[in-house]
Amino acid sequence: MEQLDTASASDRHNLVCYLGSMIITFFCFYGFNYLVTWLTIQKTGNPQTLGHVMALMMLPAIGLNLVAGQVLSHYSAKTIMFVTDILTALLFIGAYGWFEIRNWTITGLVVVAILNKSIGVFYKLGNKTAPPELFASTRLKTINGYQTQIRQLAIVSATTIITGALLWLDPATLILIMGGAFGFSAGLDWQFQVSPSAPSPQGAKHSSFRSVALPKWALSYAVIGYLIDAVVAVCIPWIAITYLQGHWQLSWLLTANALGILLGPVVFRRSKPYTLLTLTLSAGICLLFMRASLYQLLPMMLVLGVLRSQTNIQFFTHIQQMPTSNRHALMMWVLTIIDTSTVIGSLLAPRLILHLGSRALPVLGAVIVGFCLIKQAIDYRHR
Repeated sequence: MEQLDTASASDRHNLVCYLGSMIITFFCFYGFNYLVTWLTIQKTGNPQTLGHVMALMMLPAIGLNLVAGQVLSHYSAKTIMFVTDILTALLFIGAYGWFEIRNWTITGLVVVAILNKSIGVFYKLGNKTAPPELFASTRLKTINGYQTQIRQLAIVSATTIITGALLWLDPATLILIMGGAFGFSAGLDWQFQVSPSAPSPQGAKHSSFRSVALPKWALSYAVIGYLIDAVVAVCIPWIAITYLQGHWQLSWLLTANALGILLGPVVFRRSKPYTLLTLTLSAGICLLFMRASLYQLLPMMLVLGVLRSQTNIQFFTHIQQMPTSNRHALMMWVLTIIDTSTVIGSLLAPRLILHLGSRALPVLGAVIVGFCLIKQAIDYRHR
């Protein structure tokens, strides 16, 4: 009985520290990304520039995921999360000093964004690998649901607060505040209580791509999902600024999407589990109705958020529950592949906009629906 009570107390302690750390980290990370997105569109008005900026932010992730996997084979996920939060705090505080000495520019902001994303690669791999070390396997889906909800609460708060704060504070001061918050998040990371039964990172071996058993079809749906996220991240700001002509409309659209992701675990909690194919098909149908109208975009962004949240929860829970002694290598390859798809989506979006204009999202939706229907027909024939 005493052992159960101790385990329960440890579980609660880890839950508070883990989710508390993510509230701070996600708020600052997405708040900074929103700052970069809004300022880039505001200053240039060019979707291609935004697409290139977002692709530059993601490019380091492709190679660094492989490096992060090597590092994680020698250090625990707890240590990785702690060190990355400290480095991000130092980066933002240093950026504030730089912007105070020299006038800030889009180029300077992009450099900080690239460095922030590069550090974030290590944090993300540690964050996705940590739950099996901190919580029981039966709780992983619940933890992933909490993580998804907290991330979107952070996005909702970040977009609203950053938009309002820009009326009173300059970007450099906002970056300084975020730097201090990352330092506090590092303190929460250090308090994690790793389960004694968790595998030691020193005992794990680095694996090649072929030696890691990847869930291929599940991974293909994750790739499509991250392509959708990347294209939407470029198209929606461009539509909001170009057609809707206002940054508050952009904030509403992003908030609707974040609210949908926040509600996803609640909506699907009591329903039967849907396959990743069904969720991906539904996301494609949702894109078909995303026209350049605030009244059409708002509900569709909400629905898309609900679908994307459930897809991510089911996918990462499946990965974390897979029986493997080399979990860090499995997660490393998964994140490398989906980050690559995000880069491709960021580069693809401006070209879709240039050729299709506001029809870019419906056309992408039609392609995804076609792919899913073909896959569904193949599955039906093989039954």
